[in-house]
Amino acid sequence: MSRLPFPLAVLAALLAAAPGAGTASCTAGNPNSAVIEATPTAAFTSHGDGTVTHQLTGLMWKQCAQGTSGTGCAPTASMEFTWRAALAAAAAETTAGYHDWRLPNQRELESIVEPCGREPAINQSVFPGTPSVEFWSGTTRVSPTSAWYIEFGSGSSSYDLKTGSRYARLVRGGQRADTTDAQTVRPGVVEYLDTADFPNSPGGHFFYTSEAAEQAAVDAGAAGNFVRTGRLFLTGGPAAVCRFYGSITPGPNSHFFTVDAAECNALIAAQVTPTPTTVQQWNYEGLPYSTTPANVAANGTRSCPPHTLPLYRAYNNAYPPSGPKNAWDSNHRFTPSLADISEMVAAGWRDEGLVFCTVE
Repeated sequence: MSRLPFPLAVLAALLAAAPGAGTASCTAGNPNSAVIEATPTAAFTSHGDGTVTHQLTGLMWKQCAQGTSGTGCAPTASMEFTWRAALAAAAAETTAGYHDWRLPNQRELESIVEPCGREPAINQSVFPGTPSVEFWSGTTRVSPTSAWYIEFGSGSSSYDLKTGSRYARLVRGGQRADTTDAQTVRPGVVEYLDTADFPNSPGGHFFYTSEAAEQAAVDAGAAGNFVRTGRLFLTGGPAAVCRFYGSITPGPNSHFFTVDAAECNALIAAQVTPTPTTVQQWNYEGLPYSTTPANVAANGTRSCPPHTLPLYRAYNNAYPPSGPKNAWDSNHRFTPSLADISEMVAAGWRDEGLVFCTVE
């Protein structure tokens, strides 16, 4: 089930863009002089507090793996976690005074793999004391009981049950590398997944929020067993996003978001107050953030304006195109990754295409 840590095109771009690419010596273990270093030390800004910012991605990383500390990142506590325990450790982390540490998603964790060596396959100057072992990512597979990890002996990716024990390295932010304050966090929408409370729903039940207070409540378990997947998309743009919620009973026990003003107004107009006790409906909750609508061509093709990124949507087919309703609540997944959409479709969801565009 293993695969290379980065698509070749992405790796080539990283190599071309990296400061000092082609001239820096390899900082990974057991260097291979035939391979150009992809993550040279010059590509990271050290903040002198146990954190670094990767200039290519804008992500801020803890230099020490969880359970280690000090200049050389020596072990000070248990270093192995189940996937859920790793999420909890991230939620409780306060390194450098920040409270928004998280498990990196699969792609983010792959971005610090150093291909010029192995055992460990990481820049040992930037991330000292890194063992050649498997580190959890925050990315869940279609099978909700499994998650992706990166093996930092070789740099390869694979997946396993979330109940297994692995190491964890934390990340935060996603800010631009050219910001004047490298520690400024750009506002974004966090993705959560709950499989325990929605056992009938294929792939689980997703929830999204851009509000810090709501995120803190969800992280604390106030909404059930929702956990962060590691996915996040940025907010900002000329159009407000409408947020709707059904109800626990009669449902749908789910949220729905739209940037289409006509669709938003139609749902608001159809809303009956007070909420019916026997008829499902969407109830308007407000305008939580803004984004950019997609351009729609005469033939219906959608595309994003310059300097924005596409966000795709999948529907879990609670109400299929034909036949009776399925035995789960309606739910949508919003993601910038077509690979995520393909996984959801494989689990029985419906691809609804590009819905709006987020800032780069």
